[in-house]
Amino acid sequence: MKFQILSSSKKRTPADLLAIGCFQKVKNVKLVESVEPEFLKLLQAATRKERFIGKAGEILSSIQTAYQEAPEIVALGLGDPKKYREISLREAVGKIVQMAKAKKAVRVRILAESFTDGRIKLPDVLEMMTETIMLASYSFDKYKTKKEENLPEIATVEYLLGKKASETVVNQKIAKAQIIANGVNFARNLCNEPGNIMNSITLSQAAKEMARESKLKCQVLGLSELKKLKMGGILAVNQGSKTPPALIVMEYGERHKKKGTVCLVGKGVTFDTGGISIKPSKDMEKMKYDMAGAATVIAAMQTIASLSLPVHVVGLAAVVENMVAENPQRPGDIIRMFNGKTVEVLNTDAEGRLILGDALAYTEKFKPKAIIDFATLTGACAYTFGDKAIGLLGNNQPLLSKIKKAGEVTGERCWELPMWEEYGKVMKGHHSDLYNIGTGGAGTITATMFLKEFVPEKTPWAHLDIAGTAWCDQPRFDCPKGATGVGVRILANLLSNWR
Repeated sequence: MKFQILSSSKKRTPADLLAIGCFQKVKNVKLVESVEPEFLKLLQAATRKERFIGKAGEILSSIQTAYQEAPEIVALGLGDPKKYREISLREAVGKIVQMAKAKKAVRVRILAESFTDGRIKLPDVLEMMTETIMLASYSFDKYKTKKEENLPEIATVEYLLGKKASETVVNQKIAKAQIIANGVNFARNLCNEPGNIMNSITLSQAAKEMARESKLKCQVLGLSELKKLKMGGILAVNQGSKTPPALIVMEYGERHKKKGTVCLVGKGVTFDTGGISIKPSKDMEKMKYDMAGAATVIAAMQTIASLSLPVHVVGLAAVVENMVAENPQRPGDIIRMFNGKTVEVLNTDAEGRLILGDALAYTEKFKPKAIIDFATLTGACAYTFGDKAIGLLGNNQPLLSKIKKAGEVTGERCWELPMWEEYGKVMKGHHSDLYNIGTGGAGTITATMFLKEFVPEKTPWAHLDIAGTAWCDQPRFDCPKGATGVGVRILANLLSNWR
């Protein structure tokens, strides 16, 4: 997909579709008139008769051969300008992609300034538009023998500008958006792969290939190394699988080490049956996306490298299968973790915290300035927030505030939950140091209190539970049904502004 900047003062050939944004009761007459006076007449007539007044979600479409910019023009209602936010812009752009696909428009032109409200500046509008267009255009159809409806893809997006804008700044914003969207779609591809294809071996291979292309260091600790390191959590969860476990370690920006190291940790359960504490059969096929945290970290490392960010980052992905086979982990087993603490396994379906515990403890090797982990950790988080918010917890308020701010900007919103010491008491074991599950509810919080036991002492740490946000059951404006690639955008924004 190509993105181009066009000036309204220069001659241009028609596109297949022109999209214009219209705020409610605000007439951008001069702007529309300058590019398409014939459509302005229709727009004014529709407004007078209240057939289209610019309410959020409203659409006015017109086809005329006399139009200069494109034979078909659509006006999208943006609503009250006082209520216009980044998410409003993203949703409107998502609709443009949907309409372009339905109308088989290969070359799409957007009157970019009509989507600005004064608060969101034009370069930022172009960045969000580019990112959303690429995310909304994504599809995962590699296993289909016939491509769906044979619809043509958008090949070119043209941003039509009336005002003079810094070409350097605008192009930098568009290039940045493309890098980030590519990262998100990479994470989606990893998660959408079925469990019979994506396992610890193939995910490790994907990480190695990405690292080679991105010029990152990458080491994969296999079964023998994990045994030597005594990573009891990873080994115990994976012992029912014929596929060996792995801890993928990636490193970027070693020359920036003096500024401090950020460790990213991801849960990578490539398929989760629940083990002996087996899951219900309904929706179990989705458990291929239980490695979404690992996918986020791997894709984020690619994105960070492509953006050439001035940070030192180490990404770790703990990768296992939670299966019921010859010698699975049993409820009641007591295991010793990498940091020496013992855990009694009351429920084998609470496996993510065991592999994350080992990976979090291992970060001490890198003496991190901050640790951020991503995991589809608890069904409780999905029940609490649905697919609308990430559960955010941690031990350092400035770090949590930065992540929350990044989430607001990128549309991947986070909501903080408390970590009062009382929640940790229910995780204290009887025959061991810890239980792997608590009692009495608050499952997202108690799971995080368990993870806290493995975070290196006095290290700022944030945990993002993406159980509800890593997958969408119904198509949304920026994502088809399936994996969302959540978290990549947060990390790109956070580490672009890291101090």
